Amino acid sequence: MAEVKFAQSKFMDDAILKDDNSSLGISPNAPVMNLTQSGQLGIGVKFTKLDGATPAVFNPVVCIVLNTPSMWDRYPKLQEMLRAIVETHAKTISGIDFGYTLETTDTPVGHDGQTLKVPTRTTRGAVNPSITVPEYPGMPVYNLFKQWIFDIQHPDTNASALPANIGMGAGTDDTQARLTADAIPGWFMSAYSMSMICIQYDPSGLPDRIYDACVITNMFPTEIGEIGFERSIGQTKPMERSINFSGLVQHNEMTKALGISVAKMLNMHKVNYNFALPGLAGSTEASTGNEKAFKGGGESTVRSNAGIYSEVNNTTSGAIAKYIPGNIADGGDYADTKVGNSQGKDFEKLTGQNVQQP
Repeated sequence: MAEVKFAQSKFMDDAILKDDNSSLGISPNAPVMNLTQSGQLGIGVKFTKLDGATPAVFNPVVCIVLNTPSMWDRYPKLQEMLRAIVETHAKTISGIDFGYTLETTDTPVGHDGQTLKVPTRTTRGAVNPSITVPEYPGMPVYNLFKQWIFDIQHPDTNASALPANIGMGAGTDDTQARLTADAIPGWFMSAYSMSMICIQYDPSGLPDRIYDACVITNMFPTEIGEIGFERSIGQTKPMERSINFSGLVQHNEMTKALGISVAKMLNMHKVNYNFALPGLAGSTEASTGNEKAFKGGGESTVRSNAGIYSEVNNTTSGAIAKYIPGNIADGGDYADTKVGNSQGKDFEKLTGQNVQQP
């Protein structure tokens, strides 16, 4: 195995594993404590092994939108608003944690009532994402998610409101029908749902040292909460929206490899707030000195008008579509298992991982 070197005390060399730890499901470039040498709760403290006893610290997860509903491809502003809400406005994103459970069955042994447990199957916990975000003047948050639900199914018709909205003002019936047929994709999951990747960085913020990453797909709002109508004399309140979503989680070595690649494209670790521009009048144009705040820049191919991409890379339009299996711009989805052929090649180029044909 290749040796991985880290700057550390010469007195603590065996407190950190130096070999490739990928067999443990750990990023090959991430430092890992040596469990066999660094225990501090045996006969007593081992001061020369304290590096290996450093507790892991989890900062807030970074959630990045991988694809938005393809039914909104004619409305890029809606897609940009959705990306911005998830990536830069959400106060909390909960219901995205999960675990693994090994189920067992019992068989009797002996005559004293004891049973022998036999493992039967391992299950992965389900996710139920929920996003809490402040409301803003004009109620853009509530109206966005209300439109999302209505574009899936309107309560007064039990059908999508999208065809009627697209065809409005189209003139002749033939023109309206053509516009509707051209603008509405096949009514599959990617038409009405979004996907996001959740990246757990380590405290250094370096892309190749992330702890883990998962992808949650088939996300669409199932409950957007009440509007907020209330009359209580002498009382006012700032509004918050809590949006509940459906979700299907994928978690394996490939989702972690994708997390590392997305983190490298984000370049969040290169942002230097010691050079942040002051006040409301501070310009965000690179020509006025913002290049100091964004040392090193970002991948010019990672572009969006909203979200963390925009904040870090100061670029415009697009997304990371061509870098993940299932082109985002084509309404694809990372969770699509058909990663063979050209999609598989793109993913191999991005992650360096070999893609197995399904």
